[in-house]
Amino acid sequence: MSDNYDFIIVGAGAAGCLLANRLSSDPSNRVLLLEAGGKDWNPLIRMPLVAGLLYFTPSLNWGYATEPQDGLQGRSIKWPRGKVLGGSTAINGMMYMRGQRQDYDDWRQAGLNGWSYDDVLPFFKSFERNASHGDDITYHGRSGDLHTEKAKAEHPLYDAWLECARATGQVDNEDFNGASQEGVGAYDFNIRNGRRVSAAAAFLEPIRNRQNLTVVTRAQAQRLMVAEGVCTGLECQIGSHSKTYTASREVILACGAVNSPQLLQLSGIGDGATLQSFNVPCLVDRPAVGQNLQDHIGVYLQHKCLEPITLFGLMRPDRAIFAGLRQMLFGTGPAASVPLEVGGFLKTRPELDRPDVHVTFVPGLSLATTQAGQMQHGFLTNVYQLRPKSRGSISITSPNPMDKPRIDPNYLSDPDDISCLRDGVRLIRSIAEQSALEPYRGAEISPGIDAVRDDQIDTWIRSSVDTIFHPVGTCRMGADDDAVLDDNLRVRGVNNLRVIDASAIPKIPSGNTSIPTMMIAEKGASMVLE
Repeated sequence: MSDNYDFIIVGAGAAGCLLANRLSSDPSNRVLLLEAGGKDWNPLIRMPLVAGLLYFTPSLNWGYATEPQDGLQGRSIKWPRGKVLGGSTAINGMMYMRGQRQDYDDWRQAGLNGWSYDDVLPFFKSFERNASHGDDITYHGRSGDLHTEKAKAEHPLYDAWLECARATGQVDNEDFNGASQEGVGAYDFNIRNGRRVSAAAAFLEPIRNRQNLTVVTRAQAQRLMVAEGVCTGLECQIGSHSKTYTASREVILACGAVNSPQLLQLSGIGDGATLQSFNVPCLVDRPAVGQNLQDHIGVYLQHKCLEPITLFGLMRPDRAIFAGLRQMLFGTGPAASVPLEVGGFLKTRPELDRPDVHVTFVPGLSLATTQAGQMQHGFLTNVYQLRPKSRGSISITSPNPMDKPRIDPNYLSDPDDISCLRDGVRLIRSIAEQSALEPYRGAEISPGIDAVRDDQIDTWIRSSVDTIFHPVGTCRMGADDDAVLDDNLRVRGVNNLRVIDASAIPKIPSGNTSIPTMMIAEKGASMVLE
């Protein structure tokens, strides 16, 4: 194995896998992809139904947690991030979602040339292989690497919930990634033949025999090597051994919103005062590294179900085993889909110009509720705010790369955030109260009928709200000199170093973040190759 490459990519998640594919497409480029986790051999990764369990599987996870949050009654929130080939795309809910046109137009309005919706749409389409939206080539790609298809949503509770949403005035939307995001319907997922399509499955597996691509797993990045303002490589830990790799052209961080700022700080690129407090020599004083942290958080409105038709039926061991075998052997049955197939993007107030909440219906109760002893049939509706205003930070806690960073999302620090969630709770309550769910709807488990006033709903939100697993923004790109990255994803103050992942996002998109991250990688790869 060589120690010298043209390009070194750190992190094999949504961005890193795509980057490795694109940069190694030219046989003259020697590309090294480093992943701190192991290979994605676990068969449960391919099983869509168990995505919720994978979030907390230690062998696939960094095992992060936030600082106690003042806005959440002092609670610390578990923050699962994928530590395996495929990164968080190996453990997430597989929902294919780009966000709203206005999200990217806002980036352009902030001075980021080339990042408007019209600019980035071709990059979204280029890696998409859409199997469900006919011949719509305006908004969809047909020949990309990432298989995408619309959920079948074959469950009576899905039908009932959608009918309830229509009864409150919500419109149908056949394509949340098309002309408009507003409305209700069935979602698109990265699932093919009943099996998860992770970034590793889409972008690495088809090219595993390329001679110019080297993939090293169990490789923990330690620090970047920077000399006279140029990044020349990095040091990493592989098992019990230290290893140094050099890059003749570029080092690209694709470690995500937690690990990319951490690695920059460990390497002396960050807030000088913070680095000095940990005896890390400051090479580039860049206070914005680790700042601008954003995440989606949401709550579950949960009801008992009067009919025995929910996911609780799979709690019986024989049924669970049969469902798992059916999925593994044939790619069919309840284990072959994610049980959050319908929902929508809605406005909590009619005067808004675009949706401000994402709502998802599940024909079952949350794992936390079930584990708390409420072993019964039930269903839930999840709601989260699309564009939170609260901002947090990521920072190192020592000069030791093996020590976990400090994660402080600063949840609900902006009063508009809890106001939006409160309105969202009232909105999904109004949907759940419609007549189509009446044959199934039992008592409200959470928040419960006693939570009526604003202060009562707010107290419940602060006590129960949880992450939707979408951290972004901690190495933001921007036109201002304070931004960590320029609009070509280059680290300001260091040559031959880029960050191409979710941490580059300046303002969180309106929806799931894995697909926008892949778009950034697709566009970033074209910049690198230019």
